[in-house]
Amino acid sequence: MMHISNLPLELAIGIGLILALLAWNALRENANKAAILDSSRPDARLQLYNSTIATLWLLAMACTALWVTSGLTLAELGLRAGQGWRSLLSWSIVGLAACYMMASLLQVRFSRKARVQLREQLGQSGDFGLIHPETAREQDRFFLLAITAGITEEILFRGFLIGALALAFPLWLAAVIAAGLFVLGHAYQGLRGMLNTVPITIGLTLIFLVGDSLWPVIVLHILADVAAGVLFRVSDQYAEADAAAA
Repeated sequence: MMHISNLPLELAIGIGLILALLAWNALRENANKAAILDSSRPDARLQLYNSTIATLWLLAMACTALWVTSGLTLAELGLRAGQGWRSLLSWSIVGLAACYMMASLLQVRFSRKARVQLREQLGQSGDFGLIHPETAREQDRFFLLAITAGITEEILFRGFLIGALALAFPLWLAAVIAAGLFVLGHAYQGLRGMLNTVPITIGLTLIFLVGDSLWPVIVLHILADVAAGVLFRVSDQYAEADAAAA
Protein backbone atom coordinates (compact mmCIF):
# COMPACT_ATOMS: atom_id res chain seq x y z
CA MET A 1 0.00 0.00 0.00
CA MET A 2 1.34 3.41 -0.95
CA HIS A 3 1.33 6.45 1.27
CA ILE A 4 -0.87 9.34 0.16
CA SER A 5 2.23 11.48 -0.37
CA ASN A 6 3.49 8.98 -2.95
CA LEU A 7 0.52 9.34 -5.28
CA PRO A 8 1.41 10.35 -8.83
CA LEU A 9 1.49 14.13 -9.07
CA GLU A 10 -1.25 14.15 -11.71
CA LEU A 11 -3.66 12.25 -9.45
CA ALA A 12 -2.83 14.46 -6.48
CA ILE A 13 -3.61 17.52 -8.61
CA GLY A 14 -6.92 15.97 -9.65
CA ILE A 15 -7.89 15.28 -6.04
CA GLY A 16 -6.94 18.86 -5.22
CA LEU A 17 -9.16 20.19 -8.00
CA ILE A 18 -12.14 18.20 -6.73
CA LEU A 19 -11.57 19.43 -3.17
CA ALA A 20 -11.21 22.98 -4.48
CA LEU A 21 -14.58 22.69 -6.24
CA LEU A 22 -16.25 21.47 -3.04
CA ALA A 23 -14.69 24.34 -1.09
CA TRP A 24 -15.76 26.89 -3.72
CA ASN A 25 -19.31 25.59 -3.71
CA ALA A 26 -19.40 25.85 0.09
CA LEU A 27 -18.16 29.44 -0.04
CA ARG A 28 -20.69 30.38 -2.73
CA GLU A 29 -23.64 28.56 -1.16
CA ASN A 30 -25.17 31.50 0.69
CA ALA A 31 -24.64 33.86 -2.24
CA ASN A 32 -26.32 31.42 -4.63
CA LYS A 33 -29.30 31.02 -2.30
CA ALA A 34 -29.66 34.78 -1.91
CA ALA A 35 -29.52 35.27 -5.67
CA ILE A 36 -32.24 32.66 -6.31
CA LEU A 37 -34.47 34.21 -3.67
CA ASP A 38 -33.90 37.74 -5.03
CA SER A 39 -36.95 38.62 -7.15
CA SER A 40 -34.88 41.16 -9.09
CA ARG A 41 -32.73 38.33 -10.48
CA PRO A 42 -35.21 36.02 -12.27
CA ASP A 43 -32.44 34.21 -14.17
CA ALA A 44 -30.33 33.38 -11.12
CA ARG A 45 -31.37 29.73 -10.98
CA LEU A 46 -30.81 29.29 -14.70
CA GLN A 47 -27.37 30.89 -14.40
CA LEU A 48 -26.53 28.53 -11.56
CA TYR A 49 -27.56 25.56 -13.70
CA ASN A 50 -25.37 26.82 -16.57
CA SER A 51 -22.30 27.47 -14.42
CA THR A 52 -22.66 24.07 -12.74
CA ILE A 53 -22.89 22.30 -16.09
CA ALA A 54 -19.79 24.07 -17.42
CA THR A 55 -17.79 23.53 -14.23
CA LEU A 56 -18.59 19.82 -13.98
CA TRP A 57 -17.63 19.14 -17.61
CA LEU A 58 -14.39 21.10 -17.32
CA LEU A 59 -13.42 19.37 -14.10
CA ALA A 60 -14.30 15.90 -15.42
CA MET A 61 -12.26 16.47 -18.59
CA ALA A 62 -9.33 17.84 -16.58
CA CYS A 63 -9.31 14.90 -14.17
CA THR A 64 -9.65 12.41 -17.03
CA ALA A 65 -6.68 14.04 -18.78
CA LEU A 66 -4.65 13.94 -15.56
CA TRP A 67 -5.57 10.28 -15.10
CA VAL A 68 -4.35 9.34 -18.58
CA THR A 69 -1.25 11.52 -18.23
CA SER A 70 -0.33 9.61 -15.06
CA GLY A 71 -0.03 6.46 -17.15
CA LEU A 72 -3.40 4.92 -16.28
CA THR A 73 -5.99 3.89 -18.86
CA LEU A 74 -9.63 4.87 -19.33
CA ALA A 75 -10.53 1.24 -18.59
CA GLU A 76 -8.83 1.58 -15.21
CA LEU A 77 -10.89 4.72 -14.63
CA GLY A 78 -13.98 2.54 -14.97
CA LEU A 79 -14.92 3.38 -18.55
CA ARG A 80 -15.08 -0.24 -19.59
CA ALA A 81 -17.68 -2.91 -20.03
CA GLY A 82 -18.06 -5.19 -17.04
CA GLN A 83 -17.82 -8.93 -17.38
CA GLY A 84 -19.50 -12.01 -16.00
CA TRP A 85 -22.01 -12.27 -13.20
CA ARG A 86 -20.84 -9.06 -11.55
CA SER A 87 -21.74 -7.03 -14.62
CA LEU A 88 -25.05 -8.85 -14.94
CA LEU A 89 -25.85 -8.16 -11.28
CA SER A 90 -25.04 -4.46 -11.55
CA TRP A 91 -27.17 -3.99 -14.67
CA SER A 92 -29.99 -6.01 -13.09
CA ILE A 93 -30.00 -3.61 -10.13
CA VAL A 94 -30.13 -0.67 -12.53
CA GLY A 95 -33.08 -2.26 -14.32
CA LEU A 96 -34.99 -2.85 -11.08
CA ALA A 97 -34.29 0.71 -9.95
CA ALA A 98 -35.53 2.03 -13.30
CA CYS A 99 -38.76 0.05 -12.91
CA TYR A 100 -39.24 1.46 -9.41
CA MET A 101 -38.69 5.02 -10.64
CA MET A 102 -41.15 4.52 -13.49
CA ALA A 103 -43.77 3.20 -11.07
CA SER A 104 -43.21 6.24 -8.82
CA LEU A 105 -43.59 8.61 -11.76
CA LEU A 106 -46.82 6.95 -12.86
CA GLN A 107 -48.17 7.12 -9.33
CA VAL A 108 -47.49 10.85 -9.10
CA ARG A 109 -48.94 11.39 -12.57
CA PHE A 110 -52.25 9.68 -11.83
CA SER A 111 -52.67 10.15 -8.07
CA ARG A 112 -53.52 13.50 -6.54
CA LYS A 113 -52.70 12.10 -3.11
CA ALA A 114 -49.21 11.17 -4.28
CA ARG A 115 -48.68 14.66 -5.71
CA VAL A 116 -49.83 16.29 -2.48
CA GLN A 117 -47.44 14.09 -0.50
CA LEU A 118 -44.63 14.98 -2.89
CA ARG A 119 -45.25 18.71 -2.42
CA GLU A 120 -45.28 18.26 1.35
CA GLN A 121 -41.95 16.46 1.19
CA LEU A 122 -40.48 19.18 -0.99
CA GLY A 123 -41.81 21.80 1.39
CA GLN A 124 -40.03 20.10 4.28
CA SER A 125 -36.77 19.60 2.38
CA GLY A 126 -35.41 23.05 3.20
CA ASP A 127 -32.76 24.29 0.78
CA PHE A 128 -33.38 21.46 -1.68
CA GLY A 129 -36.35 23.42 -2.98
CA LEU A 130 -34.01 26.13 -4.23
CA ILE A 131 -32.88 23.93 -7.13
CA HIS A 132 -36.50 23.20 -8.07
CA PRO A 133 -36.94 24.46 -11.67
CA GLU A 134 -39.93 26.77 -11.99
CA THR A 135 -39.98 28.03 -15.58
CA ALA A 136 -40.02 26.06 -18.84
CA ARG A 137 -36.44 27.15 -19.60
CA GLU A 138 -35.31 26.05 -16.15
CA GLN A 139 -37.02 22.69 -16.54
CA ASP A 140 -35.33 22.05 -19.88
CA ARG A 141 -31.94 23.10 -18.50
CA PHE A 142 -32.47 20.94 -15.43
CA PHE A 143 -32.61 17.85 -17.64
CA LEU A 144 -29.31 18.85 -19.27
CA LEU A 145 -27.89 19.31 -15.78
CA ALA A 146 -29.18 15.85 -14.82
CA ILE A 147 -27.36 14.23 -17.74
CA THR A 148 -24.22 16.24 -16.99
CA ALA A 149 -24.21 15.27 -13.32
CA GLY A 150 -24.84 11.62 -14.12
CA ILE A 151 -21.79 11.43 -16.35
CA THR A 152 -19.31 13.82 -14.75
CA GLU A 153 -19.98 13.15 -11.08
CA GLU A 154 -19.58 9.41 -11.59
CA ILE A 155 -16.27 9.95 -13.40
CA LEU A 156 -15.07 12.27 -10.64
CA PHE A 157 -16.37 10.67 -7.45
CA ARG A 158 -16.61 6.99 -8.34
CA GLY A 159 -14.00 6.54 -11.08
CA PHE A 160 -11.28 9.07 -10.36
CA LEU A 161 -11.48 9.49 -6.59
CA ILE A 162 -11.90 5.82 -5.69
CA GLY A 163 -9.27 4.81 -8.24
CA ALA A 164 -6.74 7.39 -7.08
CA LEU A 165 -7.31 6.93 -3.35
CA ALA A 166 -7.17 3.14 -3.73
CA LEU A 167 -3.51 3.55 -4.64
CA ALA A 168 -2.86 4.89 -1.14
CA PHE A 169 -5.59 3.31 0.99
CA PRO A 170 -7.51 0.02 1.14
CA LEU A 171 -10.28 -0.05 -1.46
CA TRP A 172 -13.05 0.07 1.16
CA LEU A 173 -11.57 3.19 2.76
CA ALA A 174 -11.08 4.86 -0.63
CA ALA A 175 -14.76 4.17 -1.40
CA VAL A 176 -15.89 5.56 1.98
CA ILE A 177 -13.85 8.76 1.53
CA ALA A 178 -15.15 9.26 -2.03
CA ALA A 179 -18.74 8.65 -0.91
CA GLY A 180 -18.34 11.14 1.94
CA LEU A 181 -17.03 13.80 -0.43
CA PHE A 182 -19.90 13.09 -2.83
CA VAL A 183 -22.43 13.70 -0.05
CA LEU A 184 -20.61 16.90 0.95
CA GLY A 185 -20.88 18.00 -2.66
CA HIS A 186 -24.65 18.14 -2.14
CA ALA A 187 -24.43 20.52 0.82
CA TYR A 188 -26.43 23.07 -1.22
CA GLN A 189 -29.47 20.87 -0.56
CA GLY A 190 -29.19 21.46 3.17
CA LEU A 191 -28.75 18.85 5.90
CA ARG A 192 -31.94 16.97 5.05
CA GLY A 193 -30.99 16.87 1.38
CA MET A 194 -27.53 15.56 2.23
CA LEU A 195 -29.01 12.83 4.40
CA ASN A 196 -31.38 11.88 1.59
CA THR A 197 -28.35 11.57 -0.69
CA VAL A 198 -26.67 8.99 1.56
CA PRO A 199 -28.70 5.89 0.47
CA ILE A 200 -28.25 6.47 -3.27
CA THR A 201 -24.57 7.30 -2.69
CA ILE A 202 -24.07 3.97 -0.97
CA GLY A 203 -26.03 2.22 -3.71
CA LEU A 204 -24.06 3.82 -6.55
CA THR A 205 -20.76 3.05 -4.84
CA LEU A 206 -21.65 -0.61 -4.27
CA ILE A 207 -22.90 -1.04 -7.84
CA PHE A 208 -19.64 0.42 -9.14
CA LEU A 209 -17.51 -1.82 -6.95
CA VAL A 210 -19.53 -4.92 -7.83
CA GLY A 211 -19.83 -4.26 -11.55
CA ASP A 212 -16.29 -2.85 -11.91
CA SER A 213 -17.63 -0.37 -14.46
CA LEU A 214 -18.88 3.21 -14.46
CA TRP A 215 -21.51 2.65 -17.13
CA PRO A 216 -24.23 1.14 -14.89
CA VAL A 217 -23.86 3.89 -12.27
CA ILE A 218 -23.77 6.60 -14.93
CA VAL A 219 -27.07 5.31 -16.35
CA LEU A 220 -28.65 4.97 -12.89
CA HIS A 221 -27.47 8.43 -11.81
CA ILE A 222 -28.91 10.01 -14.95
CA LEU A 223 -32.21 8.17 -14.52
CA ALA A 224 -32.50 9.26 -10.88
CA ASP A 225 -31.84 12.93 -11.66
CA VAL A 226 -34.11 12.95 -14.72
CA ALA A 227 -36.85 11.30 -12.64
CA ALA A 228 -36.51 14.10 -10.09
CA GLY A 229 -36.96 16.63 -12.90
CA VAL A 230 -40.07 14.83 -14.17
CA LEU A 231 -41.51 14.77 -10.65
CA PHE A 232 -40.95 18.52 -10.37
CA ARG A 233 -42.67 19.10 -13.71
CA VAL A 234 -45.68 16.88 -13.01
CA SER A 235 -46.13 18.39 -9.55
CA ASP A 236 -46.14 21.91 -10.97
CA GLN A 237 -48.43 21.05 -13.90
CA TYR A 238 -51.17 19.75 -11.62
CA ALA A 239 -50.72 22.20 -8.73
CA GLU A 240 -53.75 24.35 -9.58
CA ALA A 241 -56.01 21.40 -10.43
CA ASP A 242 -55.07 19.62 -7.20
CA ALA A 243 -55.72 22.73 -5.16
CA ALA A 244 -59.14 23.14 -6.79
CA ALA A 245 -59.99 19.51 -6.18
CA ALA A 246 -59.04 19.82 -2.53
